[in-house]
Amino acid sequence: MFRIAMMVWIAVILQGCNIDSEYRALHAMGNDGERVWAFLQVNVQEEQDGVESYYYFAQISQTIYQGISRNELSEGFLLLENVRYWGNDDLIYDYKDIEYSGEIVFRIEDVQRISLINNEPVVGLGYEQYELQENAAHSEDVSVEDTGGEELPL
Repeated sequence: MFRIAMMVWIAVILQGCNIDSEYRALHAMGNDGERVWAFLQVNVQEEQDGVESYYYFAQISQTIYQGISRNELSEGFLLLENVRYWGNDDLIYDYKDIEYSGEIVFRIEDVQRISLINNEPVVGLGYEQYELQENAAHSEDVSVEDTGGEELPL
C-alpha cells in the first residue's frame, strides 16, 4: 500500500513540472562550450505582488538559446556569464565587482525577451554603441555603392 501511495505522490509531483525541459536545460548549461552574446529582459516577482523588470547583456549557452527560440525549452535554469546590466542612467555596467562574480542564474520562465547581439557590449556606453556600429556599416555600404565600387577616402 505504501508503494502505491508513494508512486501516486511522485506522479502528482512530476505532473506539475516538465522534467524533460528541466533536464535538457541543466545538461546544456553544464556541457555546452559554445556561448553567444544576448540581450535579455527578465521579470522577477517582488514580495509585494509586483513584478520588476531587469535588462542584461550576457553570454549564454547557444544550445539553450536555440532550445528557447524553438520553444523546446520552457522550464529550467539559464546561466548568464560575463553579465553586463542596463543601468538607470541608460549606460551599460559590468556586473562583476568585488562582491559578484559576473554570473547570474535565472529560471527560463522568468525571461520575457531574449535577442542575440553581434558584438560584446562596451561597459560605460549606452545604446549609442549599436547605433554607431549601424551608421558605420551603412556609411561603408553607401561609399562603395556611390562610387561605382571604388572606396572614397573618409
